[in-house]
Amino acid sequence: MALVHGKFVTMRAPYPLGFYAKNVDGRIDDPAAGWKGRGVWTTYGSRAPFHMETGKGQKPIVLHFQIRPNPLAD
Repeated sequence: MALVHGKFVTMRAPYPLGFYAKNVDGRIDDPAAGWKGRGVWTTYGSRAPFHMETGKGQKPIVLHFQIRPNPLAD
């Protein structure tokens, strides 16, 4: 969840189902690209990765959320 202009915005990761954010970093990779060049990066790592859906040998995951200005933005 993020607080934006006084309102909470919920960001959901559809996979893996047991997602727990360890760290969140918002950054602008390309200022000229508009919303496509911006995003929120977060890492996912469990203390017991063998309990994740993929099982033994699973490594931490990095997710990139891109937030569109409206649902039909291209």
